Amino acid sequence: MTVDFHSDFKWCIDNDFQVYVQPIYGSGHCRIAIRKGGISTDGKSSKYCHEKQMMLYSEETLGSVIYKNQKLANEKIPDVYKYLRETYDKI
Repeated sequence: MTVDFHSDFKWCIDNDFQVYVQPIYGSGHCRIAIRKGGISTDGKSSKYCHEKQMMLYSEETLGSVIYKNQKLANEKIPDVYKYLRETYDKI
């Protein structure tokens, strides 16, 4: 399935996946982080939703690849969007 970057990005937003670069403090290196539920919780671990009258939770998963700098990690984010869509769109 060939899908473009914008479509993959929109799919991640619509399905509550937040993808970002997480620095490894003190090293200058970083990893890509994925937070399922991160859109609903504004990037936090939890948030009370007044509209639904319930607590919402999210979970951060750090990628295993350590990037030398933020620029290199940012270049891989479109691949992560695509991976998430291909993996979870089937469920």
